[in-house]
Amino acid sequence: MPIKIDVPFSHKDEAKKLGAVWVPDVKTWVIPDHIKDINPFKVWLPPNGGTFVKYPYLIAQSERECWKCHKTTPLIGLGAKVYITSVFDSIWTIYDYPAFFVDIKSVDIAVVSILSERFPFFRETYSKTLKKNVWVNNCIHCHTIQGDDYNIDRSYVFGGYQNEKRTLFRGKQMEQIQLRFDYYIDSAIYEGEYYWDGFQEAE
Repeated sequence: MPIKIDVPFSHKDEAKKLGAVWVPDVKTWVIPDHIKDINPFKVWLPPNGGTFVKYPYLIAQSERECWKCHKTTPLIGLGAKVYITSVFDSIWTIYDYPAFFVDIKSVDIAVVSILSERFPFFRETYSKTLKKNVWVNNCIHCHTIQGDDYNIDRSYVFGGYQNEKRTLFRGKQMEQIQLRFDYYIDSAIYEGEYYWDGFQEAE
């Protein structure tokens, strides 16, 4: 799917020359999907980096016992099979490798709309521990944050992740949501092919 970019009117000829396309019904410029290297468009991409999630757009569903009230509460995790990411104005690089997104600071408004309607327990919440707003699961009973560190075991051994890493999304339902454009997310990325049961079926 195309990637939306913020092109000022004075830059439109330059963007068009690089291959950007104007979409009149939503009044935005996009990078067409056939363009794999988006670095020539860097001036119109988020200046602090982040990630563009490529189709298919995945939501994994699971549940856990709330650490506070001990009742069962649902969880979701935003996932991707393919994504383009950049860190602190570095090169935008494409990865064809399964990933979940954690420590989510912001997410595209199109995804926010779906989350608000279907998964209201996954919302932007102030974390006293992190001292900032993040997108996280909240218990449907007591509304306590079910932090990423509770849902994904991120232990280290000898400088790398253990191969037996666990996630509460393993082997759970992986749903594909429908969006018109590839969406942007500002988050950390938790990747690892060997424990992503369910990604193969999420075509």
